[in-house]
Amino acid sequence: MTGRASSLLADAIAACRGGFAALALFTFGINLLMLTAPLYMMQVFDRVLLSRSAETLILLTLIAFLALLVMGGLDAVRGFLMVRISDWLDRRLAGVLLSDSIAAPLRGGGEASVQSLRDLSTYRTFLTGPAMFPILDAPWSPIFIGVIFLLHPMLGWVSLFGAAILFVLAIANERATATLLQKSSVASMMAMRQAETAARNADVIEAMGMMPNLLRRWGGQHNAGLDLQAQASYRSGSITASSKVIRLMLQVGIMGVGAWLVTQQELFPGGMIAASILMGRALAPVEQAIGSWRSAIAARNAYRRIKKQLEQAPLPDAAMRLPPPEGRLSIENVAYA
Repeated sequence: MTGRASSLLADAIAACRGGFAALALFTFGINLLMLTAPLYMMQVFDRVLLSRSAETLILLTLIAFLALLVMGGLDAVRGFLMVRISDWLDRRLAGVLLSDSIAAPLRGGGEASVQSLRDLSTYRTFLTGPAMFPILDAPWSPIFIGVIFLLHPMLGWVSLFGAAILFVLAIANERATATLLQKSSVASMMAMRQAETAARNADVIEAMGMMPNLLRRWGGQHNAGLDLQAQASYRSGSITASSKVIRLMLQVGIMGVGAWLVTQQELFPGGMIAASILMGRALAPVEQAIGSWRSAIAARNAYRRIKKQLEQAPLPDAAMRLPPPEGRLSIENVAYA
């Protein structure tokens, strides 16, 4: 089963490579069109306001609207494609996971549980949720910072410094919450299994008066999971709030530096506005990743449990080969009334 399961999971992921390549292509187009707003601002401040040309303003506005409409269409198609990929993975793996879960106790593989289906649902929800977009957009952050360097090196260093701070906060969030969330997930799964077992044996529990002891035992496990999850949420919330404050401070800082450069005639006003927009776009994936880190960790743990179950599932018993039927029918001592 190990080879078959590993091959099944590997084949399912490999079959999605074309979809992932299309996602990368759409992400390329979306992030390229994200440059529309800063370029439009630069042209308006540096060209239209100086020339006072209404025709230039109208043409630039129409081009910007068209680019933003195309970006919106690509974003919608990307979301649709992510839904299709996650739906296909679910249909490909759900039946195998359910059959392995049902057959596990019959083959000495442990207790029957549908936790693998919950894990698959968690992983599918992650693929179709907002937590996936920072992963797709993160590779573009260095490119946006590079464009800021082209506007002025000082603005680029401010953006790079801000990205480094947020990256450190992301790592701190991972180290502060990963272990707690993993332990919380294990405790919650154990409590859920106890609840499932109790529900299957409800008549015995009620007849023997075991309900108070059962609730006490289940409540201890359930509350332990809640406490661990609360601790992780407190830490993650503090780091998330810090990242928002730092990003806003960086936004103000780059505007201040840009304004100083304009007064020194080293930068045009449009470049100051464009740098602020570009830095916000460059730091957005990191900040979003910090905010959605819990769902990303949950999806990672769910994937690992799915992979482990498929690798450890026992081999099915070999079926007895029967000779093909010959088609003869023999009847003796038959009576009908």
